[in-house]
Amino acid sequence: MEGANRYNRWIVSAFRPYVGRELLEVGIGHGGFRALLATPGYVGADIDAELVLHARAAVPNVDLVVADVAAPGFGNALGGRRFDTVLCVNVLEHVRQQEAGLANMMAALNPGGHLLLFVPAFSALYNDLDRLAGHVRRYRKAEVRQLLVDAGAHVVTSEYFNAVGAIGWWANRFLSHETLESGAVDGQVRFFDRWVLPISRAINPVTRHFFGQSVLAVARKSPSTRAE
Repeated sequence: MEGANRYNRWIVSAFRPYVGRELLEVGIGHGGFRALLATPGYVGADIDAELVLHARAAVPNVDLVVADVAAPGFGNALGGRRFDTVLCVNVLEHVRQQEAGLANMMAALNPGGHLLLFVPAFSALYNDLDRLAGHVRRYRKAEVRQLLVDAGAHVVTSEYFNAVGAIGWWANRFLSHETLESGAVDGQVRFFDRWVLPISRAINPVTRHFFGQSVLAVARKSPSTRAE
């Protein structure tokens, strides 16, 4: 989705009130959200060493690290640093040990800091695109809320996001996809980003309560939490 500029800006705008000065993005992919965040204390982490190497070459002045969010050494890979915000967009669905991943992200927060989580919604929408992307699961908002509570977080919000996109994703169940790099997939993304997104964004204040392509959640670390 790195080419879906309007869509990515929509996600960032939803999270903007909770973005602090020191921010860790977990899963930078092919670009991440660094350019949209405008936060001075940005650190990006990704499990893919090749992606991190390419990103370092493209933006050599940005702090990027290779780290597995579910690994016991995640905190060490970050040099023990703590952050006001941890941003995790379309990553947790890839992580088989999701509880360990959430625990590590919460541990990387300063007390009172926020975890900004964005994951795909509804297992009934699972299709070839999910499989090709390496998705292990899709979520309901109640499941996300419970995972965050179990991780010791206070859930600020948990809601659905992008209802019209969910309908399009459902329609792809009836199409066969061999790769995410096809012109057909790229065309869908660009068409949605330019023409459909304004409609979905306009109705989102209503549909966010019951339906969407994704779940957007914000969780806060207790201000009284001591350093782990």
